Amino acid sequence: MDFFAGLMADILRVFHNNLGASWGWSIILLTIFIKIILFPTSISQIRSMEGMKKVTPLIKEIQEKYKKNPEEQQRRVMEVYKQHKVNPFGSCLPMLIQLPFLYALFALLNNPDKFQIDLANEIFLGLNLTQNNYWALAVISGATTFLQSKLSTPTSGQESSQNTFLYIMPVFLGYITFSLKAGVGLYWVASNVIQIIQQVIITRFFIPSETPGQKKEANKEKRK
Repeated sequence: MDFFAGLMADILRVFHNNLGASWGWSIILLTIFIKIILFPTSISQIRSMEGMKKVTPLIKEIQEKYKKNPEEQQRRVMEVYKQHKVNPFGSCLPMLIQLPFLYALFALLNNPDKFQIDLANEIFLGLNLTQNNYWALAVISGATTFLQSKLSTPTSGQESSQNTFLYIMPVFLGYITFSLKAGVGLYWVASNVIQIIQQVIITRFFIPSETPGQKKEANKEKRK
């Protein structure tokens, strides 16, 4: 992981030294660079999430209708997944691919001196990148986390625990952002904003709208 974080540090130095960007802008440019590299995995992840959003109401109905018959319930749920070509675990692998980048960037920005990145007294948008306890950054972090989660969460058929998680997670991550160095918080906010933009673009241009055949299958399942 240190080697990977060192590679991130080298790219960060290229933005700062070769392009003349401030360390704050270099962090944002590095975040954009990583998001571009991971764009294919984002397409796969968001496609899977959008598929789950479409079938969630159908699955909820099946669970209610066959709650006393677990075997039939499972069979019909699997039929819905098959008909709509949805893999309930389809978003897991893309997330696992993204984790090393997240850990490496966290290691780099939380301890930049270890990788010969001097952020001491570096001010960006009023933030000292080596200091913490910035409420404004924490609030923006929580708000962007909430918006990102809201975009990827089904609008119907949610369990109460999922609704609770939707509100608790942004508060938790906002607190974490408040506790960590502003450089890490800046990366997280930039990552959230870029992910939101990517999600809108992918949903609009890379995921086909529901076809008449799919609507027919959905109506058929509802009548069962």
